[in-house]
Amino acid sequence: AHRGLILNFGAMFAIRRVLISSALLWWSTRVGLAGAENLAAPSRLRSSVLSAQEELPDIEVVGVEAVKDWAGQRLVKGEQSFAASGLPRQPSPDSWAGVVVYQIMTDRFNNGDLSNDLANMPQAQQDAMAGNNWTGVPDWRHGGDLQGIRDRLGYLEDLGVQTLWITPVLMNDGGYHGYCNTDPTTTDPSFGSPEELRDLVADAHRHGITVVLDVVINHICDPATTYASPPEHEPCADRWNDMYWNGTADNTSGVGMNFSSSFFPPFRTTAFFNRCGANNVTDTSGETAAAVFGDFVEGMFDYNTQNQDWQEIFTNLLKYWVAFADVDGLRLDAAKHVTADFVAYLSTELRAYAIKLGKVNFLVIGEEASREESWKALGLGRMMSDPEDPESHGHVPEALTRRMLDLKSTYLANPSFPAPGLTSLYNFNMSGTARDALRCDQETKSIEDYFSSWAREILMAQSVPQKGAAPDAHLWTVVELHDWPRFLGLYPNRTDMLMAAVTWLLTAPGAPILYYGVEQAYNGNCPSQIDISDAIVANSIQAVCEMGAQEKYGSHPDALKRQDMFASGPWLLGSSIEEVDRLARITNATPAVSKPWQVDEMLPRDHAMYRHTRKLVALRRSCPALTSGSIVWHEAQAVDCGFMAYSRLPFGNGSDAAGEVVVLINSRGGGEVLLDALPLNSTVNRADGQWYVNVMNISQRVQAKASGDGSMHLMVSGQVLEAGDIMVLVQEGSHLPFNDTLGIALCKSAELTVQSAEVHSSAALRRAGTLGAWGAILLLSALLLNTFVSAA
Repeated sequence: AHRGLILNFGAMFAIRRVLISSALLWWSTRVGLAGAENLAAPSRLRSSVLSAQEELPDIEVVGVEAVKDWAGQRLVKGEQSFAASGLPRQPSPDSWAGVVVYQIMTDRFNNGDLSNDLANMPQAQQDAMAGNNWTGVPDWRHGGDLQGIRDRLGYLEDLGVQTLWITPVLMNDGGYHGYCNTDPTTTDPSFGSPEELRDLVADAHRHGITVVLDVVINHICDPATTYASPPEHEPCADRWNDMYWNGTADNTSGVGMNFSSSFFPPFRTTAFFNRCGANNVTDTSGETAAAVFGDFVEGMFDYNTQNQDWQEIFTNLLKYWVAFADVDGLRLDAAKHVTADFVAYLSTELRAYAIKLGKVNFLVIGEEASREESWKALGLGRMMSDPEDPESHGHVPEALTRRMLDLKSTYLANPSFPAPGLTSLYNFNMSGTARDALRCDQETKSIEDYFSSWAREILMAQSVPQKGAAPDAHLWTVVELHDWPRFLGLYPNRTDMLMAAVTWLLTAPGAPILYYGVEQAYNGNCPSQIDISDAIVANSIQAVCEMGAQEKYGSHPDALKRQDMFASGPWLLGSSIEEVDRLARITNATPAVSKPWQVDEMLPRDHAMYRHTRKLVALRRSCPALTSGSIVWHEAQAVDCGFMAYSRLPFGNGSDAAGEVVVLINSRGGGEVLLDALPLNSTVNRADGQWYVNVMNISQRVQAKASGDGSMHLMVSGQVLEAGDIMVLVQEGSHLPFNDTLGIALCKSAELTVQSAEVHSSAALRRAGTLGAWGAILLLSALLLNTFVSAA
């Protein structure tokens, strides 16, 4: 009887696969291989050709006032264009505290539109491809685009993502990463049209996902423009720095510029640039004047961000994308490398403008990668000043104080954020410390130590908390991102280490960033075989691969941090998950649109890493203590990769343990950990005899017991944590029933009480109504069979 039942189930699973595949194939033929998740988006059936390029005013010809008028009028046109689209405005989320962010490197994520692959591809790459010379493939454009992201929004929703951060898609020099911006008024056609960006944002909103657009704010690129004479690099930077601190900026100082005919016309004036020449790596990574006033590299011209005419024009150009595309936030790239007065102006003006559009909690997040925490604090929230009395301040430039006095009435009128600085920034100090400890590069206790450090204290003093949240709950946190080597780079097969790191990321304070592919355990390692027949080319690529062991800043190839995530990509690197790793290859692949995400071999969802990430995302979203609460430490071993235990408490609870989440992590250490009675932090009041349940396995219950001296212990004696194992404990009665689909019991206050395949499939069915009977019948049959099999 059991054999027969198994055989029947096997037949049903086979039929289900056929029905789902047939439905998805039918859908794809109806909508041009877009996949079922994009049926509501009308622009998929439109040409992706860019709208006619608007005429840009030349500031040398018309003057600065005319350019300011143009930028203001253009903003109105953006509002009118959005109104004409018929799309609804998306209000801001009530809070950015604890939201789960997913970062996408646009070119490397998914190719959804083959017609735009050559649109802004550098001529050098086109010539090399024509000559079958693939030496440069690690740093080439690979074809990812906005449509590719749209095609996978259902995948991100399944994972539980709340916010999508996409790397720059505005017009650039053709580099795959998009960070060499050449024109902030339009998009790079290789990524898609402005209308496609707007449709992506609208689609993301339908999936319950907000969108943060990455924009470059410190430089503009043009390789054909040169300086009239070699700048005196350090004296120039020092001169600008003196004026910055004295509040006496002079726009006429510096060498001349030979602007090319291709240079962005509205900015074609020396007054808008610092003109100090190119930095070296030490300049850019340091905290000297050159970090703010020097060019990143030759051809990247550093804006004079103290020039108030430029501030107004540039800010209106960025406001346009809020008006036109309805984005929910802007990520300011290289915020370290601009002046604080501009950060104050840009942040204040963006938030004030967004309020007029109904976005009362617009996010302005800055990439402030300084080593010195005081540099970061200068850009955040209160900006080391009293917002109500800017002349009462710490060690700040006079240029900032004067700008705050100009802006005071505007930012104080903002009910969500009555301060001038960035809404948020990356908590790089905490993130880097945790990453090092979780990779066995320093003691686990260093993570605990951070929370009592001066570095944290100075940031918290400047932070303006989100409503009902701790002051660090909205600061972005990472274990890997596009500028850092993959977490598993030196440990390519240690899924257990990555699972422990993701556990920390998703249970720690802050807004965690999942860098694309972390849920697929990407490791950035090249496959053993490079499938390119030319031995010289293969050897050249192999040399890049071998540099993966060098993780020092500036020596680790960016390409190894940014592998392709689509099957036709030429740069498919490794994973610690076998079924993902076997797809790794480096080859001169033929471009092709990916399969619908539900059946895409690049997106398996049944392996341990994906399931682990998904369940912890769901848990985080269901427990207020995890999204917006404080942290209390119980233990952190003074050894590399040691055991750690901490509690998260809901914000505002004080010492009350109600809603407490206790997390135990064995990151790796010396293998398994045999637990003893765990001393609990005495600052939290717990009832003697309180039972706790492991939400990962609700059959595991442990009790908090008081000792004779009044101390409290969690009685976990005899429990064994293998390397990478975790326990997440909540008070008995504070959790929902175990969710078999997710593999976890969520907190009772769940925003997301059920996050299952059935819920997402129902949404897909509703969208199927526009397709006609046949496709809907196929999918409905598959889903009914799936429900029957699951229930059985």
